Amino acid sequence: MPAAGVDISDHSIKYVSLRSHKGVPTLVSYGKLELPLDVIERGEITDPVSVTKLLTRLKAEHNITHAHVSLPEEHAYLFQMELPVAPPAETEQMLEFHLKENVPIGADEAVFDHNIIREQKGKRELNVSVYPLPIALQYSRVFEDAGIQPLSLEIEGQATARALLDPRGEKPTLVVDIGRNDASLSISMWGDVTFTAGLESGGDDLTRAIARSLDVSFQEAEKLKRKYGFSDTKEARLVYEALLPIVQDMADTIRKHLMYWQIHMRNTSSGKDQEVERVVLAGGNANLHGLVEYLEASLQVPVEVGNVWHNLFSFDEQVPAIHAQEALEYATSVGLALRSLSRNM
Repeated sequence: MPAAGVDISDHSIKYVSLRSHKGVPTLVSYGKLELPLDVIERGEITDPVSVTKLLTRLKAEHNITHAHVSLPEEHAYLFQMELPVAPPAETEQMLEFHLKENVPIGADEAVFDHNIIREQKGKRELNVSVYPLPIALQYSRVFEDAGIQPLSLEIEGQATARALLDPRGEKPTLVVDIGRNDASLSISMWGDVTFTAGLESGGDDLTRAIARSLDVSFQEAEKLKRKYGFSDTKEARLVYEALLPIVQDMADTIRKHLMYWQIHMRNTSSGKDQEVERVVLAGGNANLHGLVEYLEASLQVPVEVGNVWHNLFSFDEQVPAIHAQEALEYATSVGLALRSLSRNM
């Protein structure tokens, strides 16, 4: 069933609607609604009435009746495990039994799902996603109260990966989503997100650093950030020096998670074959000039800016209405909308 992809963060609701006509995918509509302060705090909906009002407006203005919805990553748990090959009902029972061994919440407090990574010698390697039931219900209810039927609830990182990466890419890829107020990273392989973590700094932290250092307004600092980026050149030197401590801290945090993953994989049967081979940037600040080069030198892994249309079409076929830099903000929404499109194509 055709449906929009709706990504709710602490500060905005972003949506993307896609359509396939005779096998040709097209962007129908997209947009962003700003949320008032403190309506959603650290992924929990504290003012459901305000969120429902905005979703009701979204439905009325864009005729959105069904949606694939993202869940904030800070409350998600991911783990891998191996189970004997069994019918779906038995697999679910075994997962429920082993849940408390892997996450700090019980089966009665959680919703969970799994994907089969691979199967061999009578065993299945599973990628398991677990989410606190009360928070999942918060998101489901605000959509239902607005008259929008949620068709799926999915962790942000999984939807972002669906937009940016090859569907069954075997080599692990690290996606860094640099949002307005924070950033997150996720590692995907075989088409599934297998690891997530949060980064404390986001785009606004970069802007505030420029504002403090150069004693300018937030709005002026944002313009300077967009104009000069993170380039160690004569004309951009003051902006570069203001941003350097935050970008260094971001790179250090990414490196720590990357090293953890590499060490973890070396201790498995897959070994070095499953070490991260590249880093893909998403989010509104991914296009910051000079950031790719700095992270690549710091992490010693190839780094690139993502293309949210990667699994939809080539720019030789069509040019979407949304600007490339702005499109990176909608990676999660595009990935969510792809759930319906892939079934219809």
